[in-house]
Parts: sequence; structure tokens; C-alpha cells
Amino acid sequence: MIEIVKKGEIIASARHDLGLPEGAEMDSAYWFAGLRRLAGQLCPCSPRTLVSSMAGSHRALALDGVDLADQLEDCVDALVAVGDLLEFHDVTTLDEKVKATWVFAAPPSFVMHPSGAAYILGMAPDDALPLPITWRTRVVTRGPARVLEPLPGEDLEGSLKTSGFRPLSLNAWMRSPKPESAASIIAGLDTKLAALGPAGHVPDLKIFDWTKDTRSYRARWVAPSGHDGSYIVRRPQAYGADLWGYASLERGELRKLVDFPVPGSRYRGCDVAWRAQLAIDALLNRPQRYRVLALDGGKRFDMFFPLPDWARRRLSTIGHEIASDKCLMSFSIPLNAVLAEQAFLKEYLFLECEE
Repeated sequence: MIEIVKKGEIIASARHDLGLPEGAEMDSAYWFAGLRRLAGQLCPCSPRTLVSSMAGSHRALALDGVDLADQLEDCVDALVAVGDLLEFHDVTTLDEKVKATWVFAAPPSFVMHPSGAAYILGMAPDDALPLPITWRTRVVTRGPARVLEPLPGEDLEGSLKTSGFRPLSLNAWMRSPKPESAASIIAGLDTKLAALGPAGHVPDLKIFDWTKDTRSYRARWVAPSGHDGSYIVRRPQAYGADLWGYASLERGELRKLVDFPVPGSRYRGCDVAWRAQLAIDALLNRPQRYRVLALDGGKRFDMFFPLPDWARRRLSTIGHEIASDKCLMSFSIPLNAVLAEQAFLKEYLFLECEE
């Protein structure tokens, strides 16, 4: 018997299969859970493979006015930042001359929070949340993060180890770099540029225009038409995520280019680029700002510029990531940690607070 199924019924069924609360919404929790399920089946693969596969399967359900591919790219970045997906660079594809960035599904792991809660990371090939059934209803989602709160008297750490989850230390999970001044970061990049020869033509190059006076992150990515000076740049590649770098231009023509990540770096190219751009903005006396609002028992930090995964992971651990409102990402920070986290954002990323 053929039956017509409504859009809401399809989404509700998918949410049930993903272990999500009842509903007919394709919210952020839906996309995170769906991408984890897909990653368990497709990884290792390029980030674009995850995005295109998820977008393709939802083509008939696409929301009006929403750029689904951009939204899914942000979700994949968030899963990398929180540690559910592991990003590897210079992976050789079938064409040995082409190097790509691939993502791998992290194995089931956990990080203990000082409060006694456990952050659940990774996935199994056939299960995006490989926890015992009795524990699944206790998992709380905070943006891309999944948190398991302990019961009174429960040895949560020991139970997770017994269930096959690999423990990670808080320091190993955060992977923060050493603090460095904005001037030192840019001076180091300028030194690397000066030592290079001409870069040649690079097609489809985009620059992050530091001359634009706008809070919109996406609006600052432009073609390098007539621009002079040094800029953070990105360009697409045949396989994998976009390539990032730092380049000098003359009248819109590329002269020299430093690719990110530089050899020996442990950080993603985009993370290096974002920190460098924040340093550039600080040196121009136009530091990026974040908004702080009052919340019950804490403060809400609203970010208008992407954070490197190590910074995002820290704020998600000290507090927790919450749904954003007219910004790129938001975090709820406990009152007793607000001053320390504001100092961290200023020292490591040159961000200024606006009350």
C-alpha cells in the first residue's frame, strides 16, 4: 500500500532513530546527531563528503531561505572543535599528487570535568552514541557537546572505562597554544613571507578584508580585486576542506603565500588563520569584540568571529555552548569563571568584551 508521508513525519521518524527528543524540527541537535551517524559510516572522508551527503539526503526537505551547505559546514567545524571528528592534513587520495584534508571518526572517549560530569566524545562505526541504553537518556546536549552528569555516589569515570571508553585528560583535550602577542604573531608570518619566492597564480582566491568595517564574518571574505598588503586567504581544493594561508598582494595580484598550517604545527589551518586575523585586527586598534549578557547563575558570551577549536573546547568545558542568537556561537559561563575566561580570550585571542 502506497501512503503519502508528510515532511514533519519524516523528520520526527529521523529524530527518533537518532535518539533525539520528539519533534519535527531540523535544529542544530538534529544536524549534529545526523552528521555523527553519517561519519560513523563514511569516515575517513573529506569534510565536503559529509556535507554533500547530508545535504543531498535532505534536498527535498530543505528549508526556505537557509543555505544548508553553509550550515552543515559550520556543524562539521563544530564537531571537529569538540573532538567528535579528527582532522588530518596531507592525506594522499587516489591521485598521489593531490593532498587533501580528511576527517576521521574519533573513537569512543570521555573527558572528566572538574564538576564530576563527563564529556562524551567520538562514535562507533554503527552507533553515534555508543553508550549503554540506560545511560542515553541522561546525556545532555550543549551545542555540539554531549555531557553525562553523574548520579549521587556514582563512579562515572570507572563505569565509562569499563564500558570501553578511552579517558582523555582535560589538558590533552584542550590543546591550547602558548600565549603570544599580536605583534609577535604577525612579525613571524611577515618573516616567513619575506623568505619566499613569487607564488604564481592561484585560482579562486578569497581574502579576509581587514579594511571592511563590519561585524559580519562572511561579508569580509572578498575577491582580491585591487587590494594591496598582507591578508589571510583561503582557496578551494579538489578534495577536502579549503586551504588557508597568509599572502601579500599588489593591486589584487598574489605575490607571496604562506600556507597554513605551517610544517610542524599541531593546529588546523583555519585555527591558525583565525588567530592571525584576530592579531591583525588588534594591531589595527580594531580588536574583535564579543558580547556579554546576564544569565541565571552566569554570563552569556556571544561570539561574532570564529574561535579556534582549542578556545571553543575550553569555553565548552568551563561552561557550555548554547544556542546562538544573531551571532556565530554562544557560551554560558559560570559567574565564578567569567573574569578568568575574559582574561583568557584577551591574552590568547586579543578579544575585547563589550557589556
